Amino acid sequence: MKKFTLLIAVLIIKFTTVYSQVIDSMMKVYAEDLPEQKVHVHFDKDIYRAGETIWFKSYLLSGFQLTNNSKNFYAELIDRQGNVVQRKVYPVTESSAAGYFDIPENFPANDLIFRGYTTWMLNFDTAFVYEKQLNIVDKNGVAAKNTTSANQSATATIQFFAESGNLVSQLESEVAFKANDNYGLPVVAKGNIVNSKGKVVTPFASKHDGMGTFKLTPEAGETYNAVWTDPSGTQQTTALPAAKNQGLIMHMPGAGKKKVYVLNRTNEVPEAWKTVYIVAQLGQQKVYRAKVSLQNVAFTSGAISTDNFPSGILTVTVFSETWEPIVERIVMINNNNYTFEAKVNAPEINTNIRAKNTLEVEVGDTLLSNLSIAVTDASLGRQKNDDNIISRLLLTGDIKGYVHNPTYYFSNNSDSIAAHLDLVLLTHGWRRYNWSDLAAGKKPVLKFPNDPALSLNAKIFGISSASPLRQDEEIFAIVKGTDSSSHFLSIPKTGKDQFSINNALFFDTIKLYYDFTKDRKLKDRASVFFDNNFYKGSRKINMLSRPWYFQNKDTGILNRTRFLADQLTKFGSKFDPKGNVLENVTVKTRVKSPLEKLDEKYASGMFRNTDGYNFDFTSDANSYAQDIFSFLQGRVPGLQISRGGGSASVSWRGSQTSLFIDEMQADPERLSSLSVNDIAYVKVIRPPFMGAMGGGAGGAIAVYTRRGGDVQMPAGKGLNSTVVVGYSSNKQFYSPDYASRNSSSDVVADYRSTLFWNPAVLTGPGRQKVRLEFYNNDISKSFRVILEGVNEIGKMVRIEKVIEATGR
Repeated sequence: MKKFTLLIAVLIIKFTTVYSQVIDSMMKVYAEDLPEQKVHVHFDKDIYRAGETIWFKSYLLSGFQLTNNSKNFYAELIDRQGNVVQRKVYPVTESSAAGYFDIPENFPANDLIFRGYTTWMLNFDTAFVYEKQLNIVDKNGVAAKNTTSANQSATATIQFFAESGNLVSQLESEVAFKANDNYGLPVVAKGNIVNSKGKVVTPFASKHDGMGTFKLTPEAGETYNAVWTDPSGTQQTTALPAAKNQGLIMHMPGAGKKKVYVLNRTNEVPEAWKTVYIVAQLGQQKVYRAKVSLQNVAFTSGAISTDNFPSGILTVTVFSETWEPIVERIVMINNNNYTFEAKVNAPEINTNIRAKNTLEVEVGDTLLSNLSIAVTDASLGRQKNDDNIISRLLLTGDIKGYVHNPTYYFSNNSDSIAAHLDLVLLTHGWRRYNWSDLAAGKKPVLKFPNDPALSLNAKIFGISSASPLRQDEEIFAIVKGTDSSSHFLSIPKTGKDQFSINNALFFDTIKLYYDFTKDRKLKDRASVFFDNNFYKGSRKINMLSRPWYFQNKDTGILNRTRFLADQLTKFGSKFDPKGNVLENVTVKTRVKSPLEKLDEKYASGMFRNTDGYNFDFTSDANSYAQDIFSFLQGRVPGLQISRGGGSASVSWRGSQTSLFIDEMQADPERLSSLSVNDIAYVKVIRPPFMGAMGGGAGGAIAVYTRRGGDVQMPAGKGLNSTVVVGYSSNKQFYSPDYASRNSSSDVVADYRSTLFWNPAVLTGPGRQKVRLEFYNNDISKSFRVILEGVNEIGKMVRIEKVIEATGR
């Protein structure tokens, strides 16, 4: 009998060791192969009027680091009925993407949902997709409060959450609760917990935003109800979850640097529950593990030292000896180590009509940082209950459901706010592992296993097995952009009936003229379907599960926005989305230089108006060089060009420089072979260049070949043609330069509420200060400045300040 018992013990040890190793291994696999992504989006403001532009910039992180896993960012506007009214796709560079939506001038007052995501995020719980309510005002006001929710006639409700997931008889548990109205917004609640005989066991009352806690020790076989009063004075009765007869509970006080856990079990539990493992993970990384024996005791405690942890949500799970999850709890680690030092200085502030203003963004270190800044009329105020980059990436990006006023929980480091934050974590769901799958070594099936950059794909129809495509067949294509630019492509065969070229960076819609290079008759006997590789998305989402989006709006913001709209109506009928009302006047501006004209003619999207060096090749002055690299040698400070074995190598600031011909990625050999007589314009763009794949840490060289009036391009005569959609086009924020106008009377009225927006404020070595200039409108007396962003190691910054002119 002793030998048999020993054998069983040995088998259990081996079993638990194997499962422990499997779970450790699978957690590592999940962290490396299945990283969770979080998105935050910075907008220029909270509320818009019809005819304005919604400016935004998204930031993508995985755990505590920037992520380059996804190459495309999808942005959608969704109406009250859940219809996707607009969808755009932007390239992800430097873990971010900037874009815009134009609101039609005749757009009625409405509530819209902005939805932002990558396809990688759709592989997992879509509750973590970024969403934000946007309010649109027209001359008649704002849309009425939503009445389409299925819960519109319901009274307030209350939910109860045992800290350990379950109540257990005879064990004292912390029970959290959350009371909401029919829109999912918090309401005050108070009442009593009563047993089946109606006897009061304990009173309870909400402490913050409808949330609170109480302690309860359930009696065996007893049931409990909450008898409580909602804000309307109605008394309600809500049942508490039934208690289990046996089990184990864990209590973790949320506050403090050390995270203490207290375990307590009933006398009767499964044998495998008498030895437990405590595993803590942070950002998909295991940070703590302990083995605890409950063989001879029913109560024990321990502590997790978190002083050196990054800030974020810590998930603590208790496993049985056979690695069955028993209880799980999340707590916040806030070591105040998630930000980097930055300042917004105001060396020149003038709130007079159309006066010039200067801001200076200063970063305290030399790490690369990627920032966005918005300057708006401060009288607009800020919408309450909104997210920012810190609350999104530390809190709401990791938990499910609506969090009311999430920025409050990071407003200071007081114990009271920490306690209120713990209430949020006790009453919301979170990202969870499927521990059964991990123990079985199973990975989830990915619907979108990768998210590559834009590719141009072609599928051939009408080819028989008797006459298949040649292995060396290629498609020759002439690509014409909406700006009349043209360039050539060779699209290789990548499958039985498929052709594809990756990293095809083009914007808006292109006209494609094509032919086959080997079998020229193929185009007459086969059909060719061209498309991009973008996710097409759904046309409708369920809005009934999002009642909180259509809540009451801040009346101060609405009134100011309506006033600005009224002024526009009063002073003119032609509202330009750029922000001006023009009445058939001629705006006199300075004459553009030849280089500015070339940039306007040739460059598009992220290539236009960049910081760097530009060269005009349309005259004979620059046509003497052997090739483009010979020409650039020594002309651009910091740009390193070396040649060996007939090929060129180009770098800037220690990183490889991206090369482009007509805004399509190219290699050094192709640039070297390009005759300078065929070149019209060259841009050398300072690093980092966000239009390059991988972030363009070494900047970029963009070469544009002659076209239009410079050289006659093939018109595609005799070739089949089609239309293909690329990335959504971007545009530069328009800020009027009143210094270049001959008279302020050129513009009848200027009531822009967004005075300045720059989604690409980049700092790094040798560029720790960035100077920004803008002009006031006709009415603003103070400016609200909001700066958000991340640096290369994933730390964040957010600065919000209201600036007024001194001495007024």
